[in-house]
Amino acid sequence: MKKSLAVMLALIMVLALVPTVAFAAGNTIYVDANNGDDTTGDGTQTNPYATVGKAAAEKAESGDTIMLGEGNYTLYNIPSDNTTKGKNLTFIGQGFDKTTWNIGTGTVDVFGQGNGDFSFNGSGTIEFQNMTLKAAVINGTGEQVDWDYTGFAHTTNTIVKNCTVNGKTFYWGYTSAVFKDTTFNAPAGDYAIWTYSSPTMTFDNCTFNASGKVINVYTDYSAGDHDITVNFNNCTVNSNFQSYVSMFSNNKTALNINDSNMGKFKYILNISG
Repeated sequence: MKKSLAVMLALIMVLALVPTVAFAAGNTIYVDANNGDDTTGDGTQTNPYATVGKAAAEKAESGDTIMLGEGNYTLYNIPSDNTTKGKNLTFIGQGFDKTTWNIGTGTVDVFGQGNGDFSFNGSGTIEFQNMTLKAAVINGTGEQVDWDYTGFAHTTNTIVKNCTVNGKTFYWGYTSAVFKDTTFNAPAGDYAIWTYSSPTMTFDNCTFNASGKVINVYTDYSAGDHDITVNFNNCTVNSNFQSYVSMFSNNKTALNINDSNMGKFKYILNISG
């Protein structure tokens, strides 16, 4: 017994001398639209890139964080093959009033709908923090013509934390979409967001500023092949419904639930707070 105790004590002493190993969550890459340079920059804090496309293509690996300076950013119309496909990436801005991410600048197609943003096609988990996400459809001359059918098409998981979302979006994570401490500013008389492509969509401590419509719990036939879960937790809805009632008679408050395309499947709604 004494010998066994001595061996155990010796082993504990040896383990105590082994240095603690810190497992890095990934590297941090810096991008500054105003002061960076894609030609001479190397993605460090003192020598940032100018565009997020350069950072994603040249340096970013799965698990990395890309710090964005003040200014406007997008990956729209840049193929994901060499930038974001297969990667888990986190983008952190300087605040909703300083950093803006443009969700596509999709032109209007022959059906009058804007194109989705495929810049994260085939990616893993994409997270946005501390910025404004702006969704709009732009025509060929750069004029905003609609707030329709935008969003990140064919992503896997999306996470949005402490952000502002301006406009209406349809496409988020095709496996899950999570929004935390985020403010949604819906277009006049229209929804802030559709649950269109996400089997599970979660809103935690979010604020919705709208004119009646807020979330359209809906999918079409092609997506109606599974149950869809919507978690609506501790959220605030500010709606001036009355001011638009004469113009938009089909306004709904908070959640508009339409299961006409769900067949044998169902919506699971968890509402709290």
